[in-house]
Amino acid sequence: MKNFLLILFLSIFILGFTDLSKEVNAREITNLQWNKSVARGKKLSKFRETVTSPALGKKAWKITLLPKDCGRDKEGDYSDCKNNGKDAVVGHGGGDRARSEYSSDKRYTGEKWISVSIYLPNNFKTVEPVSTSLFQIYEWGKTNQQRHPRMMLRVKRGNLEPRYFAVNGMDSPGVIHKHLKIDDMRGKWTTIIFHAKMAKDPKKGFIKMYVNDVLYNDYEGRTGYGGKFFNKFGIYHSWISRWRDEVHGEYPTQVVYYDNLFRTSSKEKLQKLIQR
Repeated sequence: MKNFLLILFLSIFILGFTDLSKEVNAREITNLQWNKSVARGKKLSKFRETVTSPALGKKAWKITLLPKDCGRDKEGDYSDCKNNGKDAVVGHGGGDRARSEYSSDKRYTGEKWISVSIYLPNNFKTVEPVSTSLFQIYEWGKTNQQRHPRMMLRVKRGNLEPRYFAVNGMDSPGVIHKHLKIDDMRGKWTTIIFHAKMAKDPKKGFIKMYVNDVLYNDYEGRTGYGGKFFNKFGIYHSWISRWRDEVHGEYPTQVVYYDNLFRTSSKEKLQKLIQR
C-alpha cells in the first residue's frame, strides 16, 4: 500500500511538473490565450507549429499560409472563400481572402502596451498587390459598425507598416517617421511595440509604433467606436484576385515566425516580459 501511494504521489508530481513546464514555455511566447480565426475547412488545419529555432527564448510559433487556403467561421455564414453579400462597408461579406490567423479571446478597452516579434525567413516572398496583414488591433462591439479592424500591420510597397481604420472605410498611413523595410527584416527577429489608447474621442485616442525604442509611426485621433478590442496575429490575405489580374505568376506559400506576443497595462510590465 505504501509503495502504491509513493508511486501515485510521484506520478502526480511528475505530471504537475510537466504541465508547469508547458505553461512556462507558453508564457515565453505570450501572456494571452489565442483561438483560430475563420479556419474551418482550410487545407492546412494545423497551420501553427511550436518550434525551437528560430526563437528568442526556448520556443516560438511558426505560422504557414498555403496559397489561397481559405476557411470559414465555426458559426454563422461568414467565409473567406465565398461572398455572402452582407458586408455593407466593403461591398461583400467574405470571399477573395485567405488566412492562417489567431485571435486573442480576452477583450480590452483604454490604454495598452502591446508587443509582437516577427521573423521573416530569407526566402519570404511578398504577394503584393494582394493585401497582407501580419498583426491587427480589432474592435468588437454590439453593432456591425464596431466590428472592424482599427489597425492592420500590413506589407505595403516593400515595407511593413501600420494602416489605421479609425472610421469604417478610412485607410490612413499615420505619420511615418521611419520605414520598416521587408528586406531588412529577413533572417532576423524584429520586435515591434505598440503604445495604444483606443478611444472614440478624437482628442484622446492614439497608436504609436516603436522598433528598438525608435518611433517609426504614430497616429492621433479617434481609434474606434466605443467597443471592446482584441488582437490578431498571423498571415491574412485579402483581395487575392489582384494576383490573378495583375501578376499572373505562381502564388507563393508564406511562412512567418512569431514570439513576444504580449499585452500589458504599462511599458515597465511589457519590458519585463519581452525577450531580446
